[in-house]
Amino acid sequence: MATDKDLDFRHALTADGQPLCARMISATLDLIANKWAVPIILTLARARAASADQPLRFSELSRAIPLITQKELTKQLRALEAAGLVGRRVHAAVPPKVEYWLTDLGLSLRPVLDELGKWAAKNGPSLRQPRDSTRQEAAE
Repeated sequence: MATDKDLDFRHALTADGQPLCARMISATLDLIANKWAVPIILTLARARAASADQPLRFSELSRAIPLITQKELTKQLRALEAAGLVGRRVHAAVPPKVEYWLTDLGLSLRPVLDELGKWAAKNGPSLRQPRDSTRQEAAE
């Protein structure tokens, strides 16, 4: 029978025996688990793969992710920059020229996102969708 220590998430290990920090995983998911962070990261990763020394201007990012508002794109880029996943350079010009690129730290997320994408493609249809309690109550 498993002991409390065996089940305690604070003692969890990865498949290869490394310590698994649930708090750090949660903090990372808080940063990237929103509607726009992953599309931004993937767009910057594609740009970096195409040309390592060629950052994207704000307008290029905006065109590459057409449904995002400028306000939301700015907010997300600031959060990703603060976390060290995205780099930013402002050129003194009129109009202002701001460029963004994926840092090495940000690029290190790409294999994780690739694996998560594979998992989602395989298991997504089996996931139960959260039920809207108001719809459920109205139906009863």
